Amino acid sequence: MSTAQNVEPVAEAPRMYGLLAEFHDVQTLLNAAVALRKAGYKKWDCYTPFPVHGMDKAMGLRPSILPWIALAGAMAGVFGILALAPLCNAFLYPMIFSGKPYWGLPGHIPMAFALGILGGTVFVVHGMFVLARLPQFYHPLFSTERFRRVTDDGMFIAIEATDPSYSPSATTQLLKKLGAAAVEEVRD
Repeated sequence: MSTAQNVEPVAEAPRMYGLLAEFHDVQTLLNAAVALRKAGYKKWDCYTPFPVHGMDKAMGLRPSILPWIALAGAMAGVFGILALAPLCNAFLYPMIFSGKPYWGLPGHIPMAFALGILGGTVFVVHGMFVLARLPQFYHPLFSTERFRRVTDDGMFIAIEATDPSYSPSATTQLLKKLGAAAVEEVRD
């Protein structure tokens, strides 16, 4: 008779996500963002509890495609109703009222305007969720005690370990040189 041995699975060591640097004022954060971009870092992000004017430019971000998504939704709403109205009025249920034509544009403009706004709104809401990768129930930064202050008064820069320019010691020294009050490793 053989006896089964209880073997406990070996837990994997948490892999390195990157570095989290805390800054105490907006100008230092903006200057650090510009310096990181110029230093060649690609996989990093800034986190603040409020919008910071000029952060997009400091990080070198391209303009959002959200306005184009809104335009596509508005056009889908307008052209959708302007295609559906003649289909219903002229082909599926053709009725003549007071000698008027089966379909006329002026009577459908208010409906096209309303559906243009509705289509743009629906596309923007869904586009925002897709572009922001929401809902995101877990992120390695959520596990750090320091990062919980980001919704109150904390300003942070997180640099991922998968960045080609990332080096644990050199990146830590650079962040401290740029004015980071604290730098900590984040593990996933």
